[in-house]
Amino acid sequence: MDEIDDTLLSGLSEKDLNELSELIDPDNQLLPPSERLPPQTTKKPTGPYDKQKLNDHLKKAAEMSTVGENYIPFIKKPAPPPPEVPIFATKKVAPKTEFDDMLQFLDENDLAELASELGLHGVIDQAQSRGDVPVAAHSRTGLRDTTDYDGATPRSYKGGEEETTTDINVDEIIASVLADNPSVTEVNLNNVSKVTSENLDQLIEALVTNTHISKLQLANTRLKDSHALALAQLLTTNTTMLSLNLESNRIGREGIKALSKALASNNTTLRELRLVNQYQGAGAGAEMDFAKCLEKNNTIIKLGYSFTYPAARVLVDKYLTRNLDFERQKRASVYV
Repeated sequence: MDEIDDTLLSGLSEKDLNELSELIDPDNQLLPPSERLPPQTTKKPTGPYDKQKLNDHLKKAAEMSTVGENYIPFIKKPAPPPPEVPIFATKKVAPKTEFDDMLQFLDENDLAELASELGLHGVIDQAQSRGDVPVAAHSRTGLRDTTDYDGATPRSYKGGEEETTTDINVDEIIASVLADNPSVTEVNLNNVSKVTSENLDQLIEALVTNTHISKLQLANTRLKDSHALALAQLLTTNTTMLSLNLESNRIGREGIKALSKALASNNTTLRELRLVNQYQGAGAGAEMDFAKCLEKNNTIIKLGYSFTYPAARVLVDKYLTRNLDFERQKRASVYV
């Protein structure tokens, strides 16, 4: 059969073969892709592609051609200048809200306090958020200038007062905590240079059995991950601690993760945690773990930490706002 077909096809002309091909395979599906689009012109190539020559040829052909009796050739004209807009029309004025009338009567101290309540710790410094010194002593606007701070290099913690290493007896403070003295409800060792690592271990161990300390301030005391791990273990059982300040220390990734897990555990009393300005960053993974742990905590309303990962910052702001709403609902239910 193949020999008969070859004999028949050999006697057909090129025109007959093309007609036969159109009848049998009009879409050229039996041909390989490389042969489905044969050259559509018999003109010999004139050389490599030249865009300028092609534009000149098209322009010349367009000038020589006419379309109808009323044909008008296209002549490119320069674009007209933009219309002048009055200066007053370019300024966009934001619509006035009810909060504008409220904010215009607040002084600098009130604005700093409002920023602290809303969790905007990046625009106020540590002393302002604690209310140790007047706002006017920091800047003209009452808010911290962050334009020259890269967020990575730790800055020294001043806390509104100079170091007092002569009138503070660390051993007496630890002894009063260990004795669970009811009159001692706050321990403030901020910026005390003579606090040693052994003192921190003794203090944390004394806090395990203490039932009266509600505010612990250990900023700039060279506190390390090992101390942060011990404090995290303390927070899982402590029911009196309301505020914990660990700013300007040497807490790393492991310490941050341990403290965040403590917030997600059985702790339902801590309301304020400050961890900003550590010696090294925790990293994106630890920051996301922190945000996820905060989702399970309903009591933290103030958190001081410079998040470098945007997604973690957004989640933390969301959960802090939720906790503030819970706090408002509790206060409202008291007066109902």
